[in-house]
Amino acid sequence: MTHVSSCKLVCFNTVVAGLIVFLTLYTVSAHLTEDSKLAIVGVNRARYNTTDAWKALYFSKAAYCEAEKLTHWSCGDTCTNATPEFRLFNVYDNTSTGNFGYSGVDHVAKRIVVAFRGTYNTANWLQNLDFIFMTYPHPDCGKCKVHRGFYTAYASLRTQMIQDVLLLHARYPLYTLFVTGHSLGGAIAMLAAVDLTTWDMSEAEVLGKGVLSRGVVSPPLHLTPITLYTFGEPRVGNGHFSNWSLSVLTGRQTFRLTHAKDPVPHVPPRTLSYVHMPREVWYPKDDKKHYLCRDNAFSEDPYCSNSVFATQVPDHLMYLGVCTRCECTAAEMEEIYSYELPPEMYNILALDDAMDNPNVTRR
Repeated sequence: MTHVSSCKLVCFNTVVAGLIVFLTLYTVSAHLTEDSKLAIVGVNRARYNTTDAWKALYFSKAAYCEAEKLTHWSCGDTCTNATPEFRLFNVYDNTSTGNFGYSGVDHVAKRIVVAFRGTYNTANWLQNLDFIFMTYPHPDCGKCKVHRGFYTAYASLRTQMIQDVLLLHARYPLYTLFVTGHSLGGAIAMLAAVDLTTWDMSEAEVLGKGVLSRGVVSPPLHLTPITLYTFGEPRVGNGHFSNWSLSVLTGRQTFRLTHAKDPVPHVPPRTLSYVHMPREVWYPKDDKKHYLCRDNAFSEDPYCSNSVFATQVPDHLMYLGVCTRCECTAAEMEEIYSYELPPEMYNILALDDAMDNPNVTRR
């Protein structure tokens, strides 16, 4: 009896001790998780730069301009507001896929700029958007999945863009990288920023012999400071890709701007395991008021753009109170405000909206 009682006492004490350890670890874990969120917000508050966001928006707008206007940097206020001293290096126009971008140098800010164009007809693009994953082709990210269509779009421009960035980096080794894009262009820009950060681009196996045949010996491009601003970017990959991307871009200025009820940042839906990479900056209206969101690699902030049922296509085409097209004529503005969401997208967006806590306060 004494032996059994002793055993019961020991077992009871063990269980109690284990429970105390569990509760302690749970409390610490919860505290650390909250601290990590606050840390991310703190970084955002310290580094989010409205001037850089404004410049990035106009570089993104310029990607919608005709190539000839980019060549002479003669796209009116769009070019002037980005920077009047920009020097175009190359244009990437894949006519078979419809993808477009450009690169060049901003000597005033000492930046190598890469910008990508989004889609002209957002409503049609949403209607035809598929949600198929593919394995992200990087050996250090085994569980990473990305949207097949977005990566295919990036891949159609990748080789020439990287070769040109290498050449510019060799010519201006102290310049930083400034990558931006709107809509689909934002997804391409995000993939480009991760790509430029994670590969040692001076290695022959990255691009084959295309760069080395030019006799270019570039400093390590992947160590160069990079700034990424996107506007109305759709979700690009799964949580593993988001987490890995965040880790490799730590310390860089990476911001994903969302506007009011723009539907594009809410596709592909989270029900299919897509999730945004932090860090979101939400502008609920056309004015300067914005929220620096508390998101992390596996969870988006339910109090930012996810707090609204995002079904307004015109909100996708207006950022910082500015039309995202090249010149925004009266006819284009009328067209923008006439866009309506394809009916089948309502159900998809409703599912995405339902993933957030119904008790979340709607802003």
